[in-house]
Amino acid sequence: MKSWSTEAVPGPEQFDYWREVVCEAFAALDPRPLEPGVNFSSRADLSEMGAVNVARIRSGAQTVVRGFAQIRHDPQDRLFVNLQLTGHGFVRQGHREARVMPGSFTVVDIARPYTLHFEGRFELLSFRVPRHLLLPRVSDPNGLMARPLGGPSGTGFVAASLMRSLAEAGTDSFATQAAERMSVQLCELISDAAREPGAGRDFGAEPSQANRQALVRVVKAYILGALGSHDLGAEALARRFNVSPRYLHKAFAQEPSSLAAWIREQRFERCASDLGNPQDRRPVSAIASRWGFQDIPNFTKSFGMRYGCSPSEYRRLRRQ
Repeated sequence: MKSWSTEAVPGPEQFDYWREVVCEAFAALDPRPLEPGVNFSSRADLSEMGAVNVARIRSGAQTVVRGFAQIRHDPQDRLFVNLQLTGHGFVRQGHREARVMPGSFTVVDIARPYTLHFEGRFELLSFRVPRHLLLPRVSDPNGLMARPLGGPSGTGFVAASLMRSLAEAGTDSFATQAAERMSVQLCELISDAAREPGAGRDFGAEPSQANRQALVRVVKAYILGALGSHDLGAEALARRFNVSPRYLHKAFAQEPSSLAAWIREQRFERCASDLGNPQDRRPVSAIASRWGFQDIPNFTKSFGMRYGCSPSEYRRLRRQ
């Protein structure tokens, strides 16, 4: 992770420093303070998630412009997906302008001029996404830009929840393949959100079965990247995805297995795979712990009930 902060910079020089940060961390941009000559406390934290860059930005009132001059100086074939966490502002691209409120997100095309305007202090998550990862999934790419998506329900809500979860978990916690899956999952949710009735106009009403299925997909994708964690209970996952435990259980009610049973199934499969790998010489207890089993005697008993033999016997039989 890379981090930049104006904290150690003298007050009169803070905005000039922030301008350099913005251009280095994101793209050639022209930020302009709304109150020149005052201190400008700001911070940006940037990390990578496969082909996607994830940034958390905390800053003050400003207008950020990417015009033709910046595009010629620094051409990029990417998109920014910006999720507003606090504060509000406007985004403008082409003939469309959208007001951005906390909980909503917008997409802008770096290859075309756009303007971001923040009226006061704000915090947002900015995902820099390769064009080829998102736009082929969208029927009307131009119609996607500068539209408010997200809100209290719907697939946009699920997409925003995943963005928060990725930022909170820290992208470095995911293996390369898991990070790539998360990137694809995020783009699928964004494209689904753009197709929902009312997208870009209002945030819709009651969550539908499709929304619950989308939540299940994204929760499963997250779990597969964090199976070794001991913090995959319903309450912890509900907090991470900004839903209630009851709603999370309801989303899994239509699945063949409950949330807990599905996690346990995935862990057993990983353990069996490692036990059958001739190159893996770790003790059985280490393999079990690696995939989230803390009670080794109970793991051994449950493994025997599932596979018909002990973990050690399973290892011996698979490696003959």
